[in-house]
Amino acid sequence: MECLEWPVSSLPQLVTVGHAVWKPGMRHFSRKFGLYDVLFVKTGCIYMAENGREFEVRAGQMLTLEPGMKHVGYRDTEEATELFWIHMKHDSVRTVVPSEQIPWSLVLRKGSDTDKGPLVRPMYMPKFGSLELSALWGILEEMVRLHNGLTVENVLKLQAQYVLLLAKLQELLRTSRSETRSGRLAAAVSAYLRKQERQPFSTAQLEKEFHYNLDYISRCLKQHTGMSPMEYVRHMRIESAKRLLEQPEELTVKQVAERVGIPDANYFARMFRKETGLSPAVYRKKRLGYS
Repeated sequence: MECLEWPVSSLPQLVTVGHAVWKPGMRHFSRKFGLYDVLFVKTGCIYMAENGREFEVRAGQMLTLEPGMKHVGYRDTEEATELFWIHMKHDSVRTVVPSEQIPWSLVLRKGSDTDKGPLVRPMYMPKFGSLELSALWGILEEMVRLHNGLTVENVLKLQAQYVLLLAKLQELLRTSRSETRSGRLAAAVSAYLRKQERQPFSTAQLEKEFHYNLDYISRCLKQHTGMSPMEYVRHMRIESAKRLLEQPEELTVKQVAERVGIPDANYFARMFRKETGLSPAVYRKKRLGYS
């Protein structure tokens, strides 16, 4: 399935939500506007074109129409068609990725009190296709109910349902995609490396564990996490080191290095600086508020 990837520091804004039952013979009017229009078809079929690209959206399917493109019904509905829709505003540039290439296991940097604003992270919106939409009907019905009787009391309740809808879509994408061999291997390798984080990294042991050569393992892991096995291990160890340095307990740099599986303190310090731009000592001072 094709998906839109949005880099988000804040969620796309909900503009409106609605529900309708179209009678046979109805057709969507022509429109071009600055919002995303996401259609969820519960029964029947709706025929929509976007800049000339035609979509036959049947029961159990959804379609995300994009801003700035011409949307028009290219054919009358032939049967009673029940659907929900949401309009959203989101100004970030989007890219298009196949669902099987979404790096769900990619490790993201956590926010800290030194950040000056929210971090940008990815989220995904299905472009067109079938999902287990039965998990969404109750959420959409509640959103419509809250929207139609909106009061000050219900504003955040509507937003909560909207966030739940977006989260459920991520879950459906992750669990319903056809798992590729490379995806299964990447998930298994990342789990193995997390388990072995403090042990010496051994390419021979990795090949023995998974019965593939290192080049293939590296390509699969990099495709799904953005990192090679060594980079993945380094990232995990630096994150563990950060947590240790942020503790009031005054561990020496050498002790921190040993605890994360790097016996050479000088090598650890160089690696830490390369990853964070700071030495371990300076990082600790900044995190603990030392002058």
